[in-house]
Amino acid sequence: MNKIFKVFHYMSFLQYPFLLIALYYCFEPILLRINTSNTYDFIVSYNLSLLFLGIGLSFTSLTDITKRTKIGDKLFGKRKNAKLWVIYLGALIIAIFILAIDAKFFSNNQKFNKIAIGLFVLGIGMIGLLRMHLEIIKTYQTEWDKIK
Repeated sequence: MNKIFKVFHYMSFLQYPFLLIALYYCFEPILLRINTSNTYDFIVSYNLSLLFLGIGLSFTSLTDITKRTKIGDKLFGKRKNAKLWVIYLGALIIAIFILAIDAKFFSNNQKFNKIAIGLFVLGIGMIGLLRMHLEIIKTYQTEWDKIK
């Protein structure tokens, strides 16, 4: 069973190429098309950036969560900080999905409509990230199951 977890941990390293591609698409309109006034290219580029960022975050959730770090101790070691982090990520996910639903179904603006798929994929990746952080909190705090 331990070998299966190692396979998933090594698969989590696929996050880095996807995050680099997302970073490229973030800066592509600025670096390569600085003199154009065509906003369609910007929207397509940022949609691809959100798409690859969501895929990268999905691969992030496959990583090994058993290793403890100093940052993890500060963030997940204290019950108050852990609760605030979960609330923050949950609110961010809800906001992303509300924005994506508004962009796809209720917006008359075609530019805003084109970015909706990237927002949906980013939200799905953030859900995987939230699940991973909940698992990390369970390893840092043994009494997490008692928190209401």
